[in-house]
Amino acid sequence: MQKTVETRNTASGDPARLLELRAKIDAIDESVHRLLMQRASVIDALIEVKGTVRDGAAFRPGREASMMREIAARHQGHLPIATIEHFWREIISTFTHLQAPYEVVTCPFEGDLVASVETARFYFGFTVPVTLADATQDVVARIEEGGDRLGVLPLDGLHPWWQGLRNAAIVCALPFIDTEDHPIAKRAVVIAPPLADPVTPEIGCWRVDGLKAMAGGGEDMTILAQAPYGTGLFSALIATRHEERAIRTALGEGIDLAQIGGFAPPLHWPYSG
Repeated sequence: MQKTVETRNTASGDPARLLELRAKIDAIDESVHRLLMQRASVIDALIEVKGTVRDGAAFRPGREASMMREIAARHQGHLPIATIEHFWREIISTFTHLQAPYEVVTCPFEGDLVASVETARFYFGFTVPVTLADATQDVVARIEEGGDRLGVLPLDGLHPWWQGLRNAAIVCALPFIDTEDHPIAKRAVVIAPPLADPVTPEIGCWRVDGLKAMAGGGEDMTILAQAPYGTGLFSALIATRHEERAIRTALGEGIDLAQIGGFAPPLHWPYSG
């Protein structure tokens, strides 16, 4: 009987200590909430200074990547980094939407509607409207029209949707924080109309048409996607830090080559700085 009583006392814990810890949690939650409201007031002041902007002008993928690197660099403890990433993506996307309302257009990833919606929601949160298109080429067409929208497209499948990019461009790759068990299970990219504040991407994305065989990647060149088109020809979407001349040297002459955007390199977790 004595042993049972001791077990119950251990399980119940110290009531005073529990109250103290719960009070600390409540205080932290209140601080987080107040800071978020304070951030919103700063955004209001920012809008007053520069006005409400349109056509994705408030979307700055380079700055967002820098912010995520800083967050990952200071992250400690057992809280999953994907939880922190999603929390901050929700904040960033929501406040961007307050500055310049926009929508996200996506489509089923090779018939997988759940994967496409989860990818869009993880990266852009639940404030930004998500519109579904039938196929990848329809997403590209919507973004090519311009306006206040971004597109989320998969990097698998047999349709070379990147051939349709003319005014729009790839601006980031997903997932940004690369972990073994990341909620974004399928690789994707975000495309956007011309941004008001563009920056030169660290990694360029190139459309390569006219290949006579499937392209092979390397240490300095990643094949993001490729698909057959025409008769005996292939189209590839590649990512590299190289300039045009080096790409032509690697892939051979007789190809049609065009840069169609780029992105900040994904962050591999655990982060090494």
